[in-house]
Amino acid sequence: MSDLRPARALGRLLLGHFRRHRDRGLQDVATGALRQASDRTSWVVAILNLTLRVRRWLHHVCYLAPRRAATRLRYHGPGPEPAVHRTMSLLCPTRSRPDQAALLLRSLSGTAVAPQRVEVLFYVDADDPDLAVYRELAGEAPRRFPRLGGCVLVVGEPIGVPAAWNVLAATASGDLLMMANDDQRYVDYGWDVALDARVGELVQGCPDEVLCLYFDGGQYGERGRDFPIVTRAWYDALGYFVPEIFSQWEVETWVFDIAERMERLICVPGVFVEHLHYHDYKAPFDATYQRHSMTREKSFADHALFLRTLPQRLAEVTKLRAMAGTRADGASADGARGGAPLDSAGLWFVDHLADSYGRVAEELDRWLTASDASWDADGGPSTATGTDWRRTVLFRDGAWTAVAESDLPLLRDVLAAIPEATLPPDTLIDLAVLNAGGAAPVALPGHPGTTVVWALRVPSGTEAGAGDTRVVWSPGQCLLFPAAPPVVVRCGGDGELVVLRWPSVDGVRP
Repeated sequence: MSDLRPARALGRLLLGHFRRHRDRGLQDVATGALRQASDRTSWVVAILNLTLRVRRWLHHVCYLAPRRAATRLRYHGPGPEPAVHRTMSLLCPTRSRPDQAALLLRSLSGTAVAPQRVEVLFYVDADDPDLAVYRELAGEAPRRFPRLGGCVLVVGEPIGVPAAWNVLAATASGDLLMMANDDQRYVDYGWDVALDARVGELVQGCPDEVLCLYFDGGQYGERGRDFPIVTRAWYDALGYFVPEIFSQWEVETWVFDIAERMERLICVPGVFVEHLHYHDYKAPFDATYQRHSMTREKSFADHALFLRTLPQRLAEVTKLRAMAGTRADGASADGARGGAPLDSAGLWFVDHLADSYGRVAEELDRWLTASDASWDADGGPSTATGTDWRRTVLFRDGAWTAVAESDLPLLRDVLAAIPEATLPPDTLIDLAVLNAGGAAPVALPGHPGTTVVWALRVPSGTEAGAGDTRVVWSPGQCLLFPAAPPVVVRCGGDGELVVLRWPSVDGVRP
């Protein structure tokens, strides 16, 4: 059971009820428990799911239901009538969860002001054991949910979730195509009016209507977007709803990344759509999760593929810009570019680096004490910027250098687990040292874009910034530094500053 005895696996899974214990390895424990369930070990999943059902019930009673009632009481009407009332199509692949599909329909019907403009499309596999129940649900939908605009059931061969979204998009008739899952619950009353009004505002400045939106549910943080909503114009320009090259992960990230590059990624504030995902311990672990084989290895592979497909996304941006007539240089409307330094809190590997910092710092101290000749061996002093930096290259041309392999193996292994650092073409990782009292630009020589900088040894008083912006660094901190305006770091006077640098993947923003 993911190399754990059943009792220990259950204890590990129960600890997942506390957010601080939901590390990356927990996903593998859960997947192993589902796969290896037998007469002897099935009690592990049964007990875990019992606690999850209780948790979900308490969450509904104590939070979701009161919030839904409060938003209905606070609703004051749609406001000024938009010039055009847009129809909406929710695209929902589902398997072996007809009860969950029915709850999604109920939440939509109960929270939409004008549900007659909303159609829901379900994709169900032809071999789904609950297909007959889904057919019954679709047949009874006009009676059970008479206010909804329609409930369409599409039955086909098992093709995977991304491909199912595309089949549903090709079938849909709505002006807005909304990604959906059967573990969603619409909570705030009037979400449809808020979405329609937001689009109506935007088309005043974007008459081409090439837009991508998302609801700001408040549960994922400022950068935690979930479930993209695209306009018909967006869909027609690209010819598909989502890419089908990924197993499961990164599908939404692909859409959001293109939209952000287009500067057409827009939030619809004030709407909470609950995502009852097993990752957040909001839903039981069932056969559907097991079928998708949601392992950490597949997640890593999808992320690596996302990094390698940046050229394809850039091509899609060009296609959309040609239709929308927006600027091709990616600058914002006010011409602002860059800033210093950038927040890195949204990058997944920040926690990974923080967890590894103590051991890496010890290894680095041993190496710096034992040898100072390696600075010239793999790169030598940096003359590209005419600064006080001394550097040694650790990774270049797709391979680790001798210093990384023989002298800093722990640091090498930590970096090897970050695909953003090693997979992009022409990437480079170096270790750089700035003398006490020195000042120099942070940018990585030969890489004019944003630079990821991990501070390994930081004298007190070290600062980094541009213009009037200043950030005081601390050991172990990871920051992003844009190319423009140039960011200068000023080393404190009581020691050397040692940092690790690599070029940021343009498609991965904090």
